[in-house]
Amino acid sequence: MMSSGKTTLGKKLARALNYQFVDLDKLIEKDQGMEISVIFAQKGETYFREVESRILKETAAQKGIVLASGGGTPCFFDNMEVIKEMGVSIFLDVPAEDLARRIENHGKDDRPILSGATSLVDTLQQRITDRLQYYSQADFTLKGEIDVSHLLELITPLL
Repeated sequence: MMSSGKTTLGKKLARALNYQFVDLDKLIEKDQGMEISVIFAQKGETYFREVESRILKETAAQKGIVLASGGGTPCFFDNMEVIKEMGVSIFLDVPAEDLARRIENHGKDDRPILSGATSLVDTLQQRITDRLQYYSQADFTLKGEIDVSHLLELITPLL
């Protein structure tokens, strides 16, 4: 989910593994020459999801990377299958209340999928519920504060 810590943990994990960190949203923005929020506003979610899937598949061939996907990435097309084929997949299971607090503290309105939400916590909880069928397919589900050394112990045998 958005604000679950994918980028923060991903960067730490990449450093520990001596891998490259890749942010899928940044690749999409570079490919399209505009921010995600602008893509949503100008071209819509369907277009965005098609671009996202294409770039995910292009990225899948790379080795030695830690990829942070967008929160919706696993939920469209065959993206979850692609993610699982890339290597070890991890779901960062963060409660909606914590996600809402992080988003509010971020202070930047760059979450187009949340525009118009009357209750941020309720909207996030509904999104988690809707997406859980995809997220639960990950190789690992991590809750709470994540210690990178513990995560390394879990995933190293699978690399």
